[in-house]
This record gives sequence, structure tokens and C-alpha cells, in this order.
Amino acid sequence: MLTADHVTGLEPRAALEAFFAAHRPDGTSLAMVLCDVMGLKHVNERDGFIAGDACLRQAADRLRAAAYGADIVARLGGDELVAVFTGPAAAMAANRAAALLSAAGQPPLRVAASAWQTDDTPATLTERLYATVRRS
Repeated sequence: MLTADHVTGLEPRAALEAFFAAHRPDGTSLAMVLCDVMGLKHVNERDGFIAGDACLRQAADRLRAAAYGADIVARLGGDELVAVFTGPAAAMAANRAAALLSAAGQPPLRVAASAWQTDDTPATLTERLYATVRRS
């Protein structure tokens, strides 16, 4: 059994990787929402890592609340958090969570959601989300 991320309480990246190894999506039965905590580096530099950790915990709480019903909610690393949804309504659930997370709140988040595409791998889906978040 993997231990939760010590800062956020979310599943660690290894749990996300194990989830993808066990769940091979077909069609659009899997969707993911990724959020990036804006300004975390600045908070860490200005106020210290304790404040930065508090910021990450707030972001994790927002993601947990927005991603109700997700199959897994995890910390990818650094300031990136994800939620994965499966089933016929996965894309709708990920888009709903993304809309909730995009609303004003603290800490500010950059958010993207995407559904599994035919030729995707977990890595390509994650990279597509990273690219979308970077553009926002």
C-alpha cells in the first residue's frame, strides 16, 4: 500500500502510475483534470515552505471537492495535482471539475481537462494537459 503525499494527503504519483497500469481505457471512458498552483514558487520564496505547503493543501482541498466521484486524486509532483475519472460520464465529470476549479479561489489555479483519445497513453494524455495548462 502506498502512503499518501505528506503535504497534500492526496495519492502519490506512484499510485497514479499503478492506477493507469491497471486501467486500460477504451474510447473516451477516461478523462483527467490537471491543476497547477499559480505562484507557488513565489510563495515559497517570499513566505517560506510552510506557507507554500499550506497553499498546496488548499489546492488539494479544492481539487478533492471539485473532483467528487473521481477514481483517483493525486499529486503528480511539485505544484501539479490531478484527478482521473472513468466510465461513460468521465469527460463530463472532468469538465465539470475543471469549471469549478477555474472559478476564483485561493490559491489561484491554472486548470485543464481532457478525455482519453484513441492513440493516447497515460504520458501523452498528461503531456496534452500540461501543454494546455501552460497556454492558459
